[in-house]
Amino acid sequence: EPDLELAREAVRSAVGDDGLLEAAATIAIFNGLIRVADGTGIQLDAGMFEYSTADRARLGIDKFAGAANTDPAAVGDAHLDGSIATLFGT
Repeated sequence: EPDLELAREAVRSAVGDDGLLEAAATIAIFNGLIRVADGTGIQLDAGMFEYSTADRARLGIDKFAGAANTDPAAVGDAHLDGSIATLFGT
């Protein structure tokens, strides 16, 4: 936390209170955009795919239909018709 406060003060000194708020808002929207991207089925890159293997297995994430977006071999003959219900395997 001391490092965070120092960084916050450095940004505030450089760009002012409004700039600090804008920087925080920009960081927050990127966090939100990543969550939306993950939820829409955008493929994992190779590094994240490998890094998250154990966590995906532990949480059962690879059982969801959207997991096929990253591993083409898992798709087999299945296809998505574009509906939300199909995306989630219902």
